Amino acid sequence: MKNNIFLIAAITFFAVPQGKAATLPDGTNPQDTIEVRFGEKGTILIQVDSKEDLEALREYDINSMLEDIEIPAKEELEDNEKVIYRDEKGTEYLKDSIEEDQEFRQLEREFEDMDSDKDEEKREYNYDRKSRRFSGSKTSFVSALDIGINNYLEDGNYPDNNNEQYTVKPWGSWYVAIMPTWQTHIAGKLALDYGAGFSWYNFKFQDPRTRLVKGDNGVIFDQWDVEMQASKSKLTIAHINAHLVPVLDFGYRASSRTYDDGFVQKKTRYRRNGLRIGAGAFVGTRIDSYQKLVWKETGHKSKLREKDNFYLENLRYGARFLLGYGEVDFFVNYDMSTLFTKDRGPELNAITFGLSF
Repeated sequence: MKNNIFLIAAITFFAVPQGKAATLPDGTNPQDTIEVRFGEKGTILIQVDSKEDLEALREYDINSMLEDIEIPAKEELEDNEKVIYRDEKGTEYLKDSIEEDQEFRQLEREFEDMDSDKDEEKREYNYDRKSRRFSGSKTSFVSALDIGINNYLEDGNYPDNNNEQYTVKPWGSWYVAIMPTWQTHIAGKLALDYGAGFSWYNFKFQDPRTRLVKGDNGVIFDQWDVEMQASKSKLTIAHINAHLVPVLDFGYRASSRTYDDGFVQKKTRYRRNGLRIGAGAFVGTRIDSYQKLVWKETGHKSKLREKDNFYLENLRYGARFLLGYGEVDFFVNYDMSTLFTKDRGPELNAITFGLSF
């Protein structure tokens, strides 16, 4: 009903710019009077002395005025009884102040209702609220691409220490992996990195004349004809892998606030803007392998790509270490499995250093 009254009054302001002069119950005779009728016999009289007063009236909330007027019950009203409410400052019912104080006024009414029992001198009000926790997303996508350089160890040493034929050049022996990875926070700073994808080992041999020859009993690292101008020799191995790495993520942030009524609010944020360190494991299986030879003969460049398993180990497994900050992780992969099957080639354990993006 209150909204309807306000709407009718607003329509009247525009439809009747000049009302008929009337003498009000208090004896005043303003220049213009606006009469709003509602219900069976209800009437609201609005008196203004000028157009400026009418414009100023639009800044007030009539609904709020009506809420505060304590109108007696019908049986208690006497003939010609008037209910008058004065706002001495003239600002209490401005729309802006009403919007700002709306929440306070509602709480004030609630407390007045609670204090209606006159027999109690004081009543304590407690919110029946339980502690709440607000958390950011615990799982996020963290990386998709690993790029690094490869080498391998033999009895804990690099093969170039013994000038072996299978010594590799780290620069050019690229490791590339398409490895979608997610991170889920378990508790506090403890998180879990996990993912799966495809990887490619590239071992570029130090001597470009190096060639893998598969014999009946194993693989042999041989040399090409010295008269050939060899320019590149490499071994490529493709795997499909999965990894799982527990991580201490110091980008985790938690805060709490306790209110006067005992309500506890906790907030947790998981952001990749801090230091993190982790160690875990990976496992994979070989899906392809080949050697690529590039050489020049009589001034022409030639290539040979020879696909074979070369007695390579099918199962790959090892340890993964990572150290990260922001959106980038530095990682180290160490293969605990040997590159070749037992007694079919040198006992080499691959090792990779790289970055995850």
